[in-house]
Amino acid sequence: MRVVLITRFYRNGQTTHVLTLCAELKRQGHQVFLIISRLDCPNYASWLQTNAIPYSTHGDPLRLVEFLKKWQPDLIHNHSGHTLQASIALGEILQIPTLTTTHYLDFEPKELLAQQAAVVVISGEMQKLFRLSVPTFAIENGIALPPEPKPRQFTQQALFLAHVSAKKEENFVKMASSLLAWGWKVESAGNWRYSGVKYLGWVNNIWPLLERADLVIGTGRTIREGMSAGCATWVLGEYSDGLVTPGNVQALRKTNFSGRTQKKPFDQKKAGLLQDPNDDLFRNLGLFGRRYACKNFAIENVVQNLSQIYAYILKDHHGQGSKTGKSRIVSNIAGKGGIVNETGDHCS
Repeated sequence: MRVVLITRFYRNGQTTHVLTLCAELKRQGHQVFLIISRLDCPNYASWLQTNAIPYSTHGDPLRLVEFLKKWQPDLIHNHSGHTLQASIALGEILQIPTLTTTHYLDFEPKELLAQQAAVVVISGEMQKLFRLSVPTFAIENGIALPPEPKPRQFTQQALFLAHVSAKKEENFVKMASSLLAWGWKVESAGNWRYSGVKYLGWVNNIWPLLERADLVIGTGRTIREGMSAGCATWVLGEYSDGLVTPGNVQALRKTNFSGRTQKKPFDQKKAGLLQDPNDDLFRNLGLFGRRYACKNFAIENVVQNLSQIYAYILKDHHGQGSKTGKSRIVSNIAGKGGIVNETGDHCS
C-alpha cells in the first residue's frame, strides 16, 4: 500500500512513534510519504534521510496536492489534532480514505473524528472514553526492540527520560531529591534540570543511556523502551504509579503507563525499595520487563495490525466492506480490554 502519514512535530513519544511506524511500514513492503510540519530539529531530519523515508515539512499539506496526485496514495493516516482538518480535506481532494490515531485523552477537534474511515486509540483508558460513530480500534504505540541487553552489574544508576511540564515538576523534584539522598547516580535526558542530576539534554539515540541504567523513570514510551532494554521502570509524570511489576503491569498499561492508574503524587514513604535497593529485585524486574516488551510492544505487531485496518477501510471505501470484516479484525487484534496482548514474541 501507499500510505501518507501526517503529523505535527513534537519532541515527544508521539513523533518517535510516527517515525518508527514509517520505517516499519517500509520494511514490511509498504510505500510511505511523511508530512511533518514544524520539523525544526536537524537530528530528526537526518534520521529520516538516513532511513530513506521521503518527507515534507510543509505547514499546509494542501499545498502538496499536485505532488500527491502523481504519487497516488491509497490512504492517509493522520496522527495529530492540528493536522486533522487538512487531512480530511486532502482525502476528499484525492478521493481516498483517511484515518486518525489519537495520542491524547484531550484530543481535539474530537468532533471531526466522525469524518474518518476509522480511528485508532492507543490505550484501554482511551477506548472507554472515546465513544465514536466510526469504526474504532485499540492499538498501542509500538517500539523497535533493541538487541538482547548484556548482563550488567547493579550500580544504582537512574535515568529520567521525559519532557517535564510544570504539572510534572513537583513529582520529579521529590523523586530526584530522594534518589540523590539515597545514593543513586541520576541522569536526565529531555528538558528537565535539577541540582545534582547530570543533565544530558535532548538525546535522539537513547539506547546507550538505557544500557547503563538500572532504573528508568517517565511515562508512556519511556516505560516501554526501558522495559525492552532490560531496566526496571518507574511510572512518573503528573502522577506516580511506581515500579512496574508483573502484578501491576496490565493495570498500568491500560492507562498507557501515564500515572493515571492511581492518580497519586510521588510519596517518599512508599519508595522504600529505592532507599535500600536489592540487586536481585532490580535484575529480575529488568528480565521481566524485557520478556514482556518483546511479547507486547514490538512495532512489527503494530504494523501488522494496522495493515489489517488499512485493508478494511480500503475495501469499505470501494464498497466491499462488511461488518464481518470489521469483526474479524477486532478478533485478530483485540485482547482483553481491546488491546493487543502477547501476539508474537520478537525477542532476538
